[in-house]
Amino acid sequence: MQLLYAIAGIILIIFVLKDLVTTTLSFQGGGLLTNFLSEKTWRLCLKMAGNDGKKKLLERVGHMLLVLIILTWVAGMWLGSFLLLLSDPASVLNSNTDEVTTAWEKLYFAGYTLSTMGNGDYKPSSYVWDIVTNLLAFSGLAFITISITYIMPVLSAVILQVKLSVFLNSLGNSPQQMLLNSWNGENFNRLLKHDADLADMITQHSQNHKAYPIIHYFHSVEQRQSVILNLTIFDEAINFLQFGVQDEARPSDEDLLTIRGAQDYYLFVLERHQKNEEQEHIHFRK
Repeated sequence: MQLLYAIAGIILIIFVLKDLVTTTLSFQGGGLLTNFLSEKTWRLCLKMAGNDGKKKLLERVGHMLLVLIILTWVAGMWLGSFLLLLSDPASVLNSNTDEVTTAWEKLYFAGYTLSTMGNGDYKPSSYVWDIVTNLLAFSGLAFITISITYIMPVLSAVILQVKLSVFLNSLGNSPQQMLLNSWNGENFNRLLKHDADLADMITQHSQNHKAYPIIHYFHSVEQRQSVILNLTIFDEAINFLQFGVQDEARPSDEDLLTIRGAQDYYLFVLERHQKNEEQEHIHFRK
């Protein structure tokens, strides 16, 4: 039984650290645990909202997920460290009496070791547990630092997402309105003059989506701040411009090359995100 505690603790710590590193440092999307929590929480909140995308509840999902993911990492590291200490009844001693600690005292010791905030009332019982405690303390320090710094780029990515959405909405709230607003009497160059800025923002948003897929769950009930909706409207406007206007007013394929490239990359990132979710579903079911 004691060996099983040690194995379970080590596996859990490695699993959490792998998820943490993949989510925060790989720039290739969230880890297995993070993506699973994100999708399940979103589906639950969507069901609670009656599948109504205009419910205010959904606007809080992204921020709630950010906190939930960090708390899950904390809980996983803490539980893993606790199981590791449980593998030896004498792993931790009372500093004053040298008595063997109880399970609750080991849980407390594991928590304050990871947070590097111990007050010295408990101590490791041997050199081996001294080293284990040091490793846990180093892991906890790195874990806390990375978790906190992860919040800033995510919020920056959300701000860019809102900026892109508002920019697109300012061009028009429908494909037809976008074309009418950009018509100068001869062509639609008013729309195309923004293509470099829009392509840059769409590409950056796509890369943020790839690196921090949690931003997908920062939902807005307002059309002006709904990036998916406004990108769809903009794509329809470009389709009308490319295939639905007279030849003399139609831009060349070369004029649309930059914006089309950015749109294609965004769709590629979304499709990849969807495939990853499906693969993770299969993995968890197994």
